[in-house]
Amino acid sequence: MLERLLHRIWNHTLHGAWEYVAVAGVFTLLWLWWHFRPGRRRRLQAKRVGLPQLRREILTTVASLVVIGSVLPLAYMLGLRQYSPFYDALDGYQHGWASNACVLLLMMVIQDTWFYWTHRLMHHRRLFRWAHVTHHRSTNTNPWSTYSISPVEAVIDGSSVIVMLLLLPLSFWSAFIFSWLNTSYAVYTHLGYEIFPQGMSRHWLGRWINTSTAHNTHHARGRYNYGWYFLFWDRMMGTLSPDYETHYSKAGFLAPAAKSR
Repeated sequence: MLERLLHRIWNHTLHGAWEYVAVAGVFTLLWLWWHFRPGRRRRLQAKRVGLPQLRREILTTVASLVVIGSVLPLAYMLGLRQYSPFYDALDGYQHGWASNACVLLLMMVIQDTWFYWTHRLMHHRRLFRWAHVTHHRSTNTNPWSTYSISPVEAVIDGSSVIVMLLLLPLSFWSAFIFSWLNTSYAVYTHLGYEIFPQGMSRHWLGRWINTSTAHNTHHARGRYNYGWYFLFWDRMMGTLSPDYETHYSKAGFLAPAAKSR
């Protein structure tokens, strides 16, 4: 049983590592392009990211990926499988693609809700030092800051999938797509540059979407903006940074060039 468990942990960790390296690698190329060939975008923070920070982030990321990769295999060993309606293939999931899309959206809502409230809890002064301070050592983020977290936080973050498995009828494809989407969005919010359009924060739909600007502000100030995908909870609970819309429209964008007369 131990050998089987270790094999599953290895497979989950390896999959998570390749997924993260692939996504972070793509975003790093974009980060380097804007870093050395500045165009219409600029850094969300003026200070630069140094090599000591990158080394520290990569080392802590290796450990956190192992912990995250262990959560689900351990949960299955403890009996989660019998309580989770997971379908191994799409053809075993009778409702098809439309239902998978709805499940995917619900997974995003659950992830966002789980992250918002556990994130706020980890910011409590009695828990911050033990659970979250490792991540906040990166006050200016980059793609490799994403999973630079403590083992405690890795367990908390990795447990969101257990909630999803207990509440939703997941299929292989909904879980697979969500895994890549979740990693991609997490890396985007730590990019240190803004990808979305300049008017995003004032758009009727965009105002509810979490952005790299919002999360970068969270790292810079150590407060506000606790969401993952959305800003619903932040707006409802009054934890959105008061100057978010003004900051968004200016922080990551170059001022338009003056017209010549």
